[in-house]
Amino acid sequence: MHNYSLSKIQVAVVGGSGYSGQELQRLLLKHPCAEMKGLFNSQTSSTMNPKDYDVVFLATPAEVSAELAPRILEQGVSVIDLSGAFRLATDNISGSYLAWYGLSHPAVGWVKDAHYGLVPWASPIENETVLVSNPGCFASAVLMGLLPLLSNDLLVADSIVIDAKSGTTGAGKKAVESQLFSEVDGECLPYKVGIHQHLPELKLHAQTFGDTAIDPFFTTSLLPTRRGIIAGIYAKLAAGKDAGDVLAALQSSYADYPLVEISSEVTRDMVSLKKVVGTAKTHISFSVVGDKLYLFSCLDNLLKGAASQAVENFNLIHQFPVTTGLEHLEAII
Repeated sequence: MHNYSLSKIQVAVVGGSGYSGQELQRLLLKHPCAEMKGLFNSQTSSTMNPKDYDVVFLATPAEVSAELAPRILEQGVSVIDLSGAFRLATDNISGSYLAWYGLSHPAVGWVKDAHYGLVPWASPIENETVLVSNPGCFASAVLMGLLPLLSNDLLVADSIVIDAKSGTTGAGKKAVESQLFSEVDGECLPYKVGIHQHLPELKLHAQTFGDTAIDPFFTTSLLPTRRGIIAGIYAKLAAGKDAGDVLAALQSSYADYPLVEISSEVTRDMVSLKKVVGTAKTHISFSVVGDKLYLFSCLDNLLKGAASQAVENFNLIHQFPVTTGLEHLEAII
């Protein structure tokens, strides 16, 4: 049992008015080892003295995080960034950010040094001052389902098709006509088909953690619901592989990680957003028909896809059990 009686870790959140920022505050206020000492928006962050805190969470747009994070890190304070500002440590970082985020990145060196925080695949955090890049919500859902299979050579890599759908909170709070209730109600609208900014991220980290180069078909769609992601992942199994191999790979990969539920049947409970929204869990279920794999990965885009993942990374930095501060979360139904 971990001793939580020690002095609490001082934390601040920048971007607390957004959906992910609000969830992050809610989690940190109940975390037994964290004390919320600062709350800022992008405009007031200039008044922040980073040295007042041990960890600063950035729930800000990528262009804001790219400017803020280096200033905080240079003061010896760790940063957990929920934006995409530090996720693409490619061979051509500047070109990648221009292409996928329209961002002329001001801190390319920090992108190279960032720790990609997909728990439990992320490596242990050993530095006292660290920049953690929280994964994107779609990338989290897809990689949680794919990585056990890629790392065990179970798939024909060039056969992968991904059809991922998200609730509207994934697009943030900004007022956009296409996200108005009257526009999305009763619809399931594809957007950014083949060009979503999480595509290069999931390709990069499929290689990093799964040791496999992939270039999948990738579509994203907007569901007429507030939150939750269901990612359908379809592929051919490698020769000689079957459903037993898929189940064994998933169970082995997540044997020591309590925030995943796995099923070899695609049941209503396993693919229902209502069963996973409000929790920090990922639900992974699959079916194999012949040599074809149909796998579904479901999570809450605001929790495992953002805020609770950030708390998992906070726990890793300070060597707390990964579920610390997340045990109380429950599904909405």
